[in-house]
Amino acid sequence: MALLQLRSVTISFPRPGGWAAAVREVDLTLDAGRTLSLIGASGSGKTLTALAIGRLLPDGARLEGKISFAGQDLADGKALRRLRGAQIAYVFQEPMACLNPRLRAGDQIGECLRLHRPELSRGEIRDRVLHWLERLHLPDPRRVLHSYPHMLSGGMLQRVMIAMALCTGPRLLIADEPTSALDGRAQRLLLDLLMELQGQLSFSLLFISHNLRIAKLFNQSVAVMDGGRIVEVGPVAEVFARPARAQTAQLLACSLP
Repeated sequence: MALLQLRSVTISFPRPGGWAAAVREVDLTLDAGRTLSLIGASGSGKTLTALAIGRLLPDGARLEGKISFAGQDLADGKALRRLRGAQIAYVFQEPMACLNPRLRAGDQIGECLRLHRPELSRGEIRDRVLHWLERLHLPDPRRVLHSYPHMLSGGMLQRVMIAMALCTGPRLLIADEPTSALDGRAQRLLLDLLMELQGQLSFSLLFISHNLRIAKLFNQSVAVMDGGRIVEVGPVAEVFARPARAQTAQLLACSLP
């Protein structure tokens, strides 16, 4: 069953004399509980496509087409405000740019729960925050609870971001290059953790990357972007074995050993 659908999504920016399209006529479908890896080189339009789902585009951008989530049109501002953060969650590339340096990690996770689970008491929120820090396999979770972002490593910060995203029980997680700032070992640990949590919680995952090795690791569906367009979509095994487009073959040559 389709959870997320994008139909003819085009994203344009103003320029002298008109508009310039950065993303053109994108069609994507992500089924409930499944993973779709959105792959492409830098500047191909991956991040803009992801931001369009939650209406997080930069000021001045024009969005055309239709985006629906669980049958609801996300052009409806009231529906989107109810879903964003609660049912649709994001993990971005640079956690230090997303976390508030003045707030402890535990307080920032707790803020998500206060906003989207107002029925929880202060004590229940603290217990849930600690539960998620433990579930993300963070060493000494009680120390992390009281730590400021500058006191934690990049891998630990990214786990805090995942805890913030998943603590509200979303049905869709959008992960935009969450491993690109990590070293090889930390990347693999984080990817294994995401797959473990998805298996336990059954959320859908839109994973954005420039690296086709990650799509191979998830081994489900892959969509390849180039020049703002989707140029190839299919099961990972088929796309890897018989890439239909030159852009896909080039990405394979760059990212696979």
